[in-house]
Amino acid sequence: MFIVPVFLFSLLGFSQGIVFEQGTWKEVLVKAQQVDKPIFVELYTLSCDSCKQMAEQIFPLEAVGKVYNGNFICYQVDAEKSEGVDFAKLYGVKSYPTYLFFNPDGTIFCKASKAMSAKYLIGVSDQALAIMYDSKSMDVMEKEYAVKKDDPAFLKWYIWKRSNLGLSNAFLFDKYLKLIPEEERTSATVVNLYKEDGKFLRVNSFAFNNLQKYSSTFDQTLGAVNLLIFTCVKNTIGDAAESKNEKLFDMAMSVYNQLPQEGLPMKKDELFMLYYDETGETGKYLKHTARFCNKYLMKISNDTIEQRNKANVVMFDQMAKSGAFSSIKDANILTKLKEQAAHSESTKISNELNSLSNDVFESSFDKKMLKNALKWSERSLELSPDNVQLMETSANLLYKLGQKKEAIAKEEEALNKLPKVDSNRYKMEEVLVKMKAGEKTW
Repeated sequence: MFIVPVFLFSLLGFSQGIVFEQGTWKEVLVKAQQVDKPIFVELYTLSCDSCKQMAEQIFPLEAVGKVYNGNFICYQVDAEKSEGVDFAKLYGVKSYPTYLFFNPDGTIFCKASKAMSAKYLIGVSDQALAIMYDSKSMDVMEKEYAVKKDDPAFLKWYIWKRSNLGLSNAFLFDKYLKLIPEEERTSATVVNLYKEDGKFLRVNSFAFNNLQKYSSTFDQTLGAVNLLIFTCVKNTIGDAAESKNEKLFDMAMSVYNQLPQEGLPMKKDELFMLYYDETGETGKYLKHTARFCNKYLMKISNDTIEQRNKANVVMFDQMAKSGAFSSIKDANILTKLKEQAAHSESTKISNELNSLSNDVFESSFDKKMLKNALKWSERSLELSPDNVQLMETSANLLYKLGQKKEAIAKEEEALNKLPKVDSNRYKMEEVLVKMKAGEKTW
């Protein structure tokens, strides 16, 4: 199964997308009160790739604009500038993009985050509106929890309320499952809880044990149980890395090792890389980086890559035939997009190889490791031969390995391919000067 290349989505259904208000937050509140509409706020940062994805591919869609413009006053806030910094602190925003929903008086009633499809973003709107019209505020629910914390009927709604605010319910989910009879632990309500709160689960939880215990039942009602288990593994590895808890990490990896590896989002070495990168154990991170590149990325044959490229072209043609690109009148643009589809898998793999090669360049002085990284870099250039960024990585590795003449030639080749007005030109020229002078470039 091949995933539709991201660039294809950027062309679907653009017409009247979300219209975001200009001006200050105070001015937005005044308008919301005047028209008696709730407010949808997106908190973003300029360096956030997921934010760019939403801005370029999802917010401009007509279906999304119709829902959000019709139901909300929409506003965007850069979380790294002026009032955005206070927004992020006040509402505990730590990842981007994050979506906040406010009543016209400025009280928050819903929170969500991360890049998502148009369908899911519209679903978030539906959930937010349901919460807004719900008779009980979160403050009331929290006060009731102190009294009704052992009432499973109340807990179900309390969890639902918190889920719609983007809050973790790991402890509450465990508590709810323990309070209900054994025979109800695979009910439709529980299935819905896994759908809503599965993204927060860890392998050291009662909810996870319940998922494993009844995995065959949940396969029928929940579907993709192995992927949910993988999510629990990845969450736990994040916790383990943050606390540098090797035992917790081993527990998570033990669960991972029991899963069928086919179709999982990440390879085993990638999870080790995730953990050791976060804990700052550079040597161990680079060890698994080498294993991942040499045993997986470098083993993907040209034939396999070409098959995937062709599959993406077939998908492009099918989408074009269905009218997905009917709004694009310029035939040259369609031709260019089809060409990108024909190289999309090559580009994906070459970029990954380049990123990991650069990690080695920045972190290691080991000759064997650097030579390994140079091979990955060379392979990335085989797949994307005209990519200036890849050439620069190759030049850096050559220079660090003492191959000064080859490094200078590669850096000059990269500069020759770079447009005269490119913002990276000054930095690359500076590196070239240092290479020629025999100075340190890292």
